[in-house]
Amino acid sequence: MNASSPQPQAEIPPQAVLTQMTFGFIVSQAISVAAKLFIADHLKDGPKTPAELARLTETDEPSLYRLLRGLASIGVFRKDGDGRFSNSVLSEFLRSDHPESIRSAAHMICDREHWNSHGNMLRSVRTGEIAFEHTFGMPVFPYFAQNPEPAALFEEAMTSFSSSIAKAVSEAFDFSRAGTIADIGGGRGLLLAAVLKTAPAAQGILFDQPQVIENSRKALQNEGAAERMETVSGDFFREIPVEADIYLMKWIIHDWNDEQSVAILKNLARSAKPGARVLLIESVVEGDDNQPSMSKLMDLNMLVMTGGKERTEKEYADLFERSGFQLITIHPTASPMQIVEAVRI
Repeated sequence: MNASSPQPQAEIPPQAVLTQMTFGFIVSQAISVAAKLFIADHLKDGPKTPAELARLTETDEPSLYRLLRGLASIGVFRKDGDGRFSNSVLSEFLRSDHPESIRSAAHMICDREHWNSHGNMLRSVRTGEIAFEHTFGMPVFPYFAQNPEPAALFEEAMTSFSSSIAKAVSEAFDFSRAGTIADIGGGRGLLLAAVLKTAPAAQGILFDQPQVIENSRKALQNEGAAERMETVSGDFFREIPVEADIYLMKWIIHDWNDEQSVAILKNLARSAKPGARVLLIESVVEGDDNQPSMSKLMDLNMLVMTGGKERTEKEYADLFERSGFQLITIHPTASPMQIVEAVRI
């Protein structure tokens, strides 16, 4: 073999791969700590030394250096020859001012609510019980109602997810013929605002709980969508008093078990006219093969946190059939999410 020829890479032993996977919790927590310290924000104007970052974040310099070194080794941040750190392509998305920021989501996913609940995953697997309820003594959404700080972070994280997928959803479906588009459980309305930009003749309706609607008003003004959007507050388990041509539901149905999901969809069916479309923006489980899929891991999060589930195409078809809708098709998007389209029959 020529000395200049590339050497074949040694195959990584399977036990080493498995060991690396088991250490994934360390990576998650390290990214979360960096998000909580706003490290990426502090680096947005250029590289800084560990000493500078320690002063800005009020942390212990040697310990902060070890955090940054570890994250730089996997591509989150970069370390230069002078020992300074800067943002990488990955850490740019941890900046709070990035239009597709996931900083709040990275913060939330390793807070006690998720972290401690996932530590009790074994209980869910053994008993079918929701680990969050075992850990905190109540279901997750009543917990958020009683704990405003994690509730605000959850809402912020959901908004960041909307920001990252809104463009993909609005480009994957033709909304131009709709007269009215409603987002059910739409949070601050960022997804609906993005969709309305592709349908200039349509009016929007944002439906969510009263406290969420109140918090959405400033966001709608910032998106320039307030003048085209009506807000309606309520509880989708009681009624959805909204009539529209297209109904959006992003990451709503996956939070709930089958009976709860059917109850929500039946309430929607009572208001929807025949021919109205419902678009569920979800991570659809694609078959039961061994292919990697975000949906199959997200399904474990639903098992632990809410008792909901990620579903296959057939499972969505069954939910629709029980609630007055018919599955039409599933649209791929330029994101990990799909659009599950159904029609009111």
